[in-house]
Amino acid sequence: MKETTIVDGEYRTENAKVSIDDRGFTLGDGLFETIPVYGGKPFLLGRHLNRLEAGALATDIHLPFDSEDITKGIARLCNDNGIVRGVARLTVTRGAGPRGYGVEGCNMHTWTLTVRPYSHPSDEKRREGYKLAISAIRKNRLAPLNAIKSTSALDKVLTLNKARKSGADESLALTMEGYISSCVSANIFWVKDENLYTPSLDCGILPGVTRQAVVELAERNGITVLQGKFETAEIRNADEMLITNSLLEIMPVSSVESVFEGKPPGSVTLELSRFYNELISGQNIS
Repeated sequence: MKETTIVDGEYRTENAKVSIDDRGFTLGDGLFETIPVYGGKPFLLGRHLNRLEAGALATDIHLPFDSEDITKGIARLCNDNGIVRGVARLTVTRGAGPRGYGVEGCNMHTWTLTVRPYSHPSDEKRREGYKLAISAIRKNRLAPLNAIKSTSALDKVLTLNKARKSGADESLALTMEGYISSCVSANIFWVKDENLYTPSLDCGILPGVTRQAVVELAERNGITVLQGKFETAEIRNADEMLITNSLLEIMPVSSVESVFEGKPPGSVTLELSRFYNELISGQNIS
């Protein structure tokens, strides 16, 4: 079966291509969102689009579509491609333009949408938990791209590749000051004395959609959430640890290089996972 995709608002089953001069290809000049699909419906789509709009405003990239275009597009692609549980990838770039970094002449922005199957981590992996390396690359917590899902991701590619070669599943970054920041593609939480801790937004982290949902679910169910600037000493004696993103959902952590060793999944992690699964089933959050 041929895959249906969307390129610049047109449904295509073949020749789904963008220009060789597209700045998303030549310069990484673009934005994207990764949206989980459950039961053929996008989960927390409004929040993903809000973050994309914030990134577009910060980068002066025009979004040549509206939320209705994306809602209808995902529904059509799920139907055409037979996707019940999968992942939608929405990408927008500044489009084709002349050579160089200047944006003059970039008048036709490009956007694409795909919906494809996605295999979630196995139950065995969730019981085993993720191993985290600590990145040698420090994050500038004031860098303007921290809060943006940019297609300029070579630093993340290099960091994760090094972690995987060392036998880890992910890599935890620290800020220049030594504060805990985030993983390459996930936000981090830990539990101590039944309180939930996570780095605050001013630690150079991406404002994760799943992160925010977990914070809200925890607070709604009587779990105290503490956000702030924390050094690695804070996690040495943590009771449990977890990371979150839209595709991993909530993943227990078994170790952080030379800092933390645990026996996942912990009781609070299991409770949060139950709350999150109930949220997915209800799809009742805006």
